[in-house]
Amino acid sequence: MSYDSGLVERVRDALHRLGERGARERHVFGGWGFLTGKSTFAIVWGDGVIVKVAPDEYEGSLLKPGTTPFAPGGDRPMGTWVVVSDEAVADDPELAEWVACALRGVRALPAGPLKTKKATAKSAKSAKSAKSAKSAKSAKRRTAAKRPKAPGR
Repeated sequence: MSYDSGLVERVRDALHRLGERGARERHVFGGWGFLTGKSTFAIVWGDGVIVKVAPDEYEGSLLKPGTTPFAPGGDRPMGTWVVVSDEAVADDPELAEWVACALRGVRALPAGPLKTKKATAKSAKSAKSAKSAKSAKSAKRRTAAKRPKAPGR
């Protein structure tokens, strides 16, 4: 899906007015994403914007006009992401409000890196192989201790 480059510029302006200077940008889900650190907080997608909302603001944000839960492919909604229509962000003050909401949402994430299934599986595999190596070393010592010593040694 393409994205509205004019809306991208307006999000940049909103970030500037909010005093956010460290936001990064990149392609995300076929749109143009805004990130703080490694976490995406807003994506200009089509004519609207997808925003990360703090868990305690999620239900209330869905009651506002022009919003729907973000459900890629029509599947289950994705966490606390909300799609905000172009009509709901037609004016700069409303857009700035949604950008501020997205920043609160990303800052509500737990601190530290999130472990993925792949990373967790890799760590478990490393721990298992380390344990196996230690067991093999112990078995080698036990075997060496049981061998009779040759005379004169």
